[in-house]
Amino acid sequence: MRPIALLTDFGLTDPYVGQMHAALMRLAPGAPLIDISHQVEPFGTAQAAFFLAASAPYFPRDTVFVCVVDPRVGTSRRLLGAQAGSQSFLAPDGGLLDLLLDTPGLPEAHIVDLSDAASDYGLSATFHGRDVFAPLAARLSAGEALETLGPPLSREAVMRQTWAKPQAEDGAVLAHVLHVDHFGNCVLSLRQGFLFADAVAGLSLAPGEKLPLRRVRAYAELGPGEPGLLLGSQGFYELAAYQDSVAMRLTLSPGDPVRILYPKGMERQDL
Repeated sequence: MRPIALLTDFGLTDPYVGQMHAALMRLAPGAPLIDISHQVEPFGTAQAAFFLAASAPYFPRDTVFVCVVDPRVGTSRRLLGAQAGSQSFLAPDGGLLDLLLDTPGLPEAHIVDLSDAASDYGLSATFHGRDVFAPLAARLSAGEALETLGPPLSREAVMRQTWAKPQAEDGAVLAHVLHVDHFGNCVLSLRQGFLFADAVAGLSLAPGEKLPLRRVRAYAELGPGEPGLLLGSQGFYELAAYQDSVAMRLTLSPGDPVRILYPKGMERQDL
């Protein structure tokens, strides 16, 4: 049985995660179950997309990922399956796969529409994690091929979100906060490989505003309360402050836009 990884916004107070585990243990006995997180902010698609893209490279090559952050559960929204290398991904069509599918170096993903396959299940219209995604994941874990579960979709047919890709502007790059971690660091939609100069010119959170910002390699290179830009361990750039919450200092939350200002004369690169 292939391992199954779970990523949801269900939290740990209600019985939902336990019921998903129970359904998978019944339908895919012996399959290892791994929890990425169930503490995604409610309806936090951008945060979930970051968790998935950052985590998938560290999982076994044959893992089946079940990603359920689904504000439109029970409606006519599509259910997606994606096969990238030997890993399989199940998610609603709402942008949750955006960052994953745009990962540099990822094998070309084959995407299928699982909506018809999902119609075979569905004991409730409000808990497709347990009633639809779990049975589909169990079939994949047992060895069924993803392409047998639905017709192919092009990448262009999959819903895209504006926060998933940085946008070039005159003298700046517009990114979005994907996640605020336990320490108050703000993970941005800027990946490793995006080329900045040795310095950045500043940070803008509102039109015409310019705040000081320094590019550093480690948190401890920053002074007390000083905001900095560094490449974090998850392969994305972060706004951070040394032993302080940059999110609180700058009043930033997931989904907020930020502009990293270039040094004068620097051209944008690797958008």
